[in-house]
Amino acid sequence: MAKGDFNGELIHFGAVRYRTTGSGQLLTTILSLDSQISSFLPNIALAPKNAIEPTILANFIQQRGKLRIGTVNKDEYFSISRIIVYVKPVASGYPQ
Repeated sequence: MAKGDFNGELIHFGAVRYRTTGSGQLLTTILSLDSQISSFLPNIALAPKNAIEPTILANFIQQRGKLRIGTVNKDEYFSISRIIVYVKPVASGYPQ
């Protein structure tokens, strides 16, 4: 199987790591492709200068997923230069 080539397998989304700066709280959600199932991850406190890349643990299993990132308040902002999503196939598919 090629890297990132998942053909219907169930995938475990285990963690998300960011390289980010900004002001406010960064909200992260992992969603299924149809947005019916979601997992809200802990918020990240943003700072204008940041020497660390926070890793947020997740526990989400679906065939595919998408990451929603945002802030709550109007004056908050963020800049992301790197996102790493840790995934691992856990099953070949749903039982028939």
